[in-house]
Amino acid sequence: KRLIAVNGVNFTIPQGSVFGLIGSNGAGKTTTIRLMLGLHRPTAGSVTVFGKPMSVWAGKLRKRIGFLSQTNNFPPDMTPIGYMDLIGKLFGIPNDERRARLSALLHAVDLLPASSQKMANLSTGMMTRVGIAASLINDPDLVLWDEPTIGLDPTGRKYTLDLARALRAEGKTILLSTHILPDAD
Repeated sequence: KRLIAVNGVNFTIPQGSVFGLIGSNGAGKTTTIRLMLGLHRPTAGSVTVFGKPMSVWAGKLRKRIGFLSQTNNFPPDMTPIGYMDLIGKLFGIPNDERRARLSALLHAVDLLPASSQKMANLSTGMMTRVGIAASLINDPDLVLWDEPTIGLDPTGRKYTLDLARALRAEGKTILLSTHILPDAD
């Protein structure tokens, strides 16, 4: 009577590629990402990231990963700039470097005008863009985006997919989880 969430999954993501993880709602995409982050422990099998076993104790591996959750659960009283600054501090990024990245990322996702508004006042699309920027604050080698185009208008959706291509051109590896086939394509 146990629920088997992910079974018989085996894949390798080549470095510097964009990998589409496709499946319907409830298919196990988010669970797979949580396994890759070491937030869940597999009951069988193993997960290897950067050639090393991933586990809840693999903080050094997680420092090389940027993650966008499909749920925009941001602190409602924080501002985008305050939230991203906190994430940068948690990664141990020095002040000068962190502030430069904050500015560049907020500009890149077109959130500079809203950077001082409380998160509770942002639209769903703006919250997604905050999450995208926060997922890049640590200059990750691997980017895991779980349903990154949810809540985005057509312009925001195109921007997000173009950003994934640009990150790939910089040598980043991206896993894009989606149930929208054109996004994965």
